Amino acid sequence: MNPIKIKEGVYWVGEIDWDLRNFHGYSTQRGTTYNAYLILDEKITLIDTVRSYLYDKMIQRLSSLVDPSKIHYIISNHVEMDHSGGLPAVMEVIGKDKPIYCSKMGFKNLSRHFPAGLNLREVADGEELNLGRRTLQFLETRMIHWPDSMFTYLKEDQILFSSD
Repeated sequence: MNPIKIKEGVYWVGEIDWDLRNFHGYSTQRGTTYNAYLILDEKITLIDTVRSYLYDKMIQRLSSLVDPSKIHYIISNHVEMDHSGGLPAVMEVIGKDKPIYCSKMGFKNLSRHFPAGLNLREVADGEELNLGRRTLQFLETRMIHWPDSMFTYLKEDQILFSSD
């Protein structure tokens, strides 16, 4: 499966888990998707990853667009493993020194899940990150789903990356 173009320079690079039949107690007879997005700008940015066992497929899709080592930033909207499970493997490829932006609770929980010295950066509600031609704005959405939940808004394109 190829990346899916959302808008010029914005792509879905996640994965479909066709075999999953139960997700948080919900029946998923046709599987589920794990959403990860790549923004191509002066600062190339990956928003979320996938479960660790689907990492290889995600990185192939991502690699068809850009050399993964060229990624500047990772955004972690949510700590659950369907969003962050592939994070350690991604960091091995792009470089452990690259910043991972997350909410205050995301910082706390990612540190617990992955204590291997990731470059975690806590963002505040409303904080912005300039990518070049585009700007991301972080919106804390604590307890919309989990205490660490965060949305990321791509202002110029009016795209909301809402995690779940």
